Amino acid sequence: MASLPERIRTLLEGLTPEGWREARERLFEALVEEGLDHVGVEAVLREAARRVGATLEAMRRSWSDYLGPVPPEENAASKLIGLALEAGVGLWHTPQGEAWATIPRNGHREHHPVRGRAFRLWLAGLYYGKMGKPPYAQALQDALATLEAKALFEGPERRVFVRLGEYGGRLYLDLGREDWLVVEVGAEGWRLVDAADCPVAFHRPPHQRPLPLPEGPGDMEGFLSLFPLEGRERALVLGWLVGTLAPRGPYPVLLLTGPKGAGKTTLARMLKTLVDPSEGGMRLEPRGVEDLVLGARGGLVLGLDNLAGLPPWLSDALCVLSTGGALSKRQLYTDAEEVVLEVQRPVILTGIGLGSLRDDLADRTIRLELPRLPDGGREAEEALWEAFRRVHPRALAALLDAASLALRRKEEVRRRLQALPRMADWAIWAEAAAPALGLGEGEVLAAFLGVQAEMEADLLESDLVARAVLELTGSWAEGEARTYTVAELLQALEEAMGLKEARAKPQGWPRTPQALGRHLPRVQAALRGAGVVLEARRDSHLKRNFWVLRLLEKAGEETPQTPQTPQSASWTGKSPAGFAAGLSPQTPQTPHQTPQEKTPSGSQFAASAGFAGFIPPDFLKPKAAPLLEAHREAWGLVEELRRLNREMAEAWARRLNRTPLEDRPRQVQELRTSLAQLLAEKEAQPWPS
Repeated sequence: MASLPERIRTLLEGLTPEGWREARERLFEALVEEGLDHVGVEAVLREAARRVGATLEAMRRSWSDYLGPVPPEENAASKLIGLALEAGVGLWHTPQGEAWATIPRNGHREHHPVRGRAFRLWLAGLYYGKMGKPPYAQALQDALATLEAKALFEGPERRVFVRLGEYGGRLYLDLGREDWLVVEVGAEGWRLVDAADCPVAFHRPPHQRPLPLPEGPGDMEGFLSLFPLEGRERALVLGWLVGTLAPRGPYPVLLLTGPKGAGKTTLARMLKTLVDPSEGGMRLEPRGVEDLVLGARGGLVLGLDNLAGLPPWLSDALCVLSTGGALSKRQLYTDAEEVVLEVQRPVILTGIGLGSLRDDLADRTIRLELPRLPDGGREAEEALWEAFRRVHPRALAALLDAASLALRRKEEVRRRLQALPRMADWAIWAEAAAPALGLGEGEVLAAFLGVQAEMEADLLESDLVARAVLELTGSWAEGEARTYTVAELLQALEEAMGLKEARAKPQGWPRTPQALGRHLPRVQAALRGAGVVLEARRDSHLKRNFWVLRLLEKAGEETPQTPQTPQSASWTGKSPAGFAAGLSPQTPQTPHQTPQEKTPSGSQFAASAGFAGFIPPDFLKPKAAPLLEAHREAWGLVEELRRLNREMAEAWARRLNRTPLEDRPRQVQELRTSLAQLLAEKEAQPWPS
């Protein structure tokens, strides 16, 4: 009471039940004139109710009756909607049913999801600037819901892109600059255009960083001189880089492996920054599929650094990112509605000792083994990045030149490439762009096939089931085929590996026929490269599944191949060197080996059969034929060497499986020299007395 104005205190002290009717008007009028806040009014009403013997609720109703109805004013949500429309906001939706808004800002127009933080803050700021106070949270939510409905049901449908988009057969690269310049790439060349004249809607995530203005003439040599990349590695890096500018996937996964100090992280960061700079650059291993997809949607290239391994869920998710797919999850606060996040992105990975990849990821991967940099060959990272910034504009221009050439030549190259590997669309795009990058015709494709062959060899070496199949078929005749049920095949493989009586099977060995049936499709491609065809068959009469194992005919006898489409192509049976380390090719019997004589390892001598299904494209045949001939001769020399020095032969077998096909002519000369020396040493040995 002491804190109340004196006028109100006097009126309260004179209140009685009998004089309430007359005092009511004077008391309430004083409350209005004194301007008491809600707390003060409540205190006066409570004291008045006590003095006149009424309830507090009755006194509150009397006060409300005195004030009368609140004069109508515009709803805050309606005001928010009106302000947004007056500001010229454009409302539209994506094909996936996501509401977007185009807002004018500082002389340009930006695109944001209606439910995103940026649009919500813009709308709240608009209201504050007009009304001088922030909007109520509920009013803001109501306004966003209404604008979302208008975007979904009244707005047009558009696609939204991050960094790179396509429209009307042209590419558009968002430079992410404050001047909002965009690069338009067509078959005739490229040019800079204003974002207002670009038909593509670009979204700029907050962590995106700008690209420099490209400067012609384009030149990749300055960029490539920063790294010790030669031959095949150079072709693969350039093929992957220009592939990031392809309008659609599939995109190969670039995997950089090697020992500590090989420069993997620096190379990966610079490759990503060349086309898609972002804050932080490379990310650590995601915690789950949702984190992976959300990270991929935030940029053109997804980079994962310092991976300790590739668990099955991550391997499968990377396959989806490479060839395209979507993550579906329940929408928040609903029971049945789903949110679908669709994504397809180029990916770059780094790691040490990742081991062999699962076959489905291996088919999509370009793996580069980087050697450790010599201590005297290192540069300070700051100096290296300074050199990168100097060459970045011209390197970017070179990639844009290559993308333009790819748009011009891709249909021509598509018609000429008869045999397509996995990632066929990328291979066509990279081959079409190759001349602009200083690469020869077929160089990217040949390098990719070589890497695929090496990974098939790694799979055969590390996979127990694949090794068991080679062991089982090692003594078969060429062209021999046998049919098994899954249970029979598991028993035969265990006998071949000496595991039939073993109480504890090795890790990775299938314990049941069902597990074997799930595993066999993963090694089909690698086994075919090693000369063993593994096919699933179903007998509709018996309603049973069977597996047919067949040893291919000897090298040089081509087996018919079913043409493969770009979407489903899998380079099965066409690997020029798809066999395990330590395996040597199957050769015709010599007088030193009788038909009944079994080789020391039943899994050996199946390697060269991988050539049986390899039919190079026409434009590769002049280059491939002598290399393939040298490859066959090399394995024949290894077989001769095995009879003289088994350890040396096995070392050569491992070397052949881990070096590119281009090295074979030189290695043939080395093998001939080694064989001649061994024969001379043997002849020089004294005869036993």
